Amino acid sequence: MESASCTLNNLWTSYKRWIVTNPQLLSDIEATVRCLSYFSFGHLGNSNLAIELIYSMPNLIVLCNDLLMYSSKCTYLKIPQFESKIKIWLTVVEYTETLLEISANKLWGAKGKWLIILIVQLFKTVLRLLLVHVYKERVTKSPAIPPLDREKFNKVIHNAELKEGFTLKRSGTVIRSVKHSVPVEMRTWKALPSNIDENENLTKNQQSLISLKLAESLYVTKPLLHLGAIYITNQKRWPPWMLSLIIDMISLNIYTRSSQKILFSKEEKEELVRRRLSLLLYILRSPFYDKYSCTKINALLDTVSTSVPFGKLLANAVKKNLPYMQSMYFYMWSR
Repeated sequence: MESASCTLNNLWTSYKRWIVTNPQLLSDIEATVRCLSYFSFGHLGNSNLAIELIYSMPNLIVLCNDLLMYSSKCTYLKIPQFESKIKIWLTVVEYTETLLEISANKLWGAKGKWLIILIVQLFKTVLRLLLVHVYKERVTKSPAIPPLDREKFNKVIHNAELKEGFTLKRSGTVIRSVKHSVPVEMRTWKALPSNIDENENLTKNQQSLISLKLAESLYVTKPLLHLGAIYITNQKRWPPWMLSLIIDMISLNIYTRSSQKILFSKEEKEELVRRRLSLLLYILRSPFYDKYSCTKINALLDTVSTSVPFGKLLANAVKKNLPYMQSMYFYMWSR
């Protein structure tokens, strides 16, 4: 038993060492696995559970490798998204929520499916509200921990270690390197930063900060409000669809007005752009899709299949898989 445990520990240590020394090869392998997961659509019959398992695994593998790379290479740079257990749990749930939904449907039927949906969305909402109101995060990301930019991360580590200085093992204090120090007359004599710039832009405008909290709280609670509207009416009715669209537009409008007074970080701006673009997904969500988009999209695919070289193969694949993708990935509570 001890020998088996020792072997596993050695394999785990070797794997951690390999991903640190081969980041580009690791990224290529992850990209290949992700591409293979996309081709699973239409080739596994009606096995929705297998499709979602294959689709979820690459994302979880990337997250695991990012965490291992961070813990192995980063001795003093602090990246809150990797140190926050809330964000780690949120990311895992976001990558697996569709898999959990399908599993519940297989085991317990429609009631079990909707129960799991409610539990998952309640769990996500509570954690995101904690990020907003306790940890003062102005714009929550989806996923909570985006895939790590390996090239940029390696450059930051390399520059920090070779140009900035070195770290004391026991205290974690960053010591400047004399060799790479700037001339005396140009030195600021300030302590080196101990973390990556998180662009936490401070503002004295408390009213704007309250508006941001309101906007993000609305956006975060939208899934639960949508589920409540479905319970009162029906998933195929217009009120839930309209409620979610209105919440999105109000939230984005508050952010737009606040941008004139508050400086947003690059990451926050990218997330807000993603949310604006996601408004286009409303044409793929019921009941708009059932009444309007479905016939238009099918007509467009038919046109592509007859007028574009090799378009028939692509159009038929999209046409075949679109109903499943629309029913599984374009729920109103999807972020």
